[in-house]
Amino acid sequence: MKTATGTTSKWFKVRVVDEANWPTSERFKATLTSPPGMNFDLIVYQGDIEVNAPDCFASGVRGQGTPESFMITWNDRIGPDDHLWFILEVRHVEGTACGEGAKWTLTVEGREPPSPDP
Repeated sequence: MKTATGTTSKWFKVRVVDEANWPTSERFKATLTSPPGMNFDLIVYQGDIEVNAPDCFASGVRGQGTPESFMITWNDRIGPDDHLWFILEVRHVEGTACGEGAKWTLTVEGREPPSPDP
């Protein structure tokens, strides 16, 4: 899990690395919490698993709920790595607060299930 904070719009590039090749599922979750009096949106652009790269032409998906979040799971394939890139945009929508009390918080989590016992 990683966390970032800020007070303005910002872009991030995140790579979820597949470190095991077991036939199960993997997960990525991003959560954005806006400070009081401010509104920031979370927009997620998913990369292409086949080419293991960000997708510059991907359509963005807006986070849902309060706080805004985006979650996806995918099946882990045996053999090829299932690394997956995400581009995250934290976009200022409204509000004029500033200073320490006006920071948004972005948390990202990636999960692989534990490997089976030998």
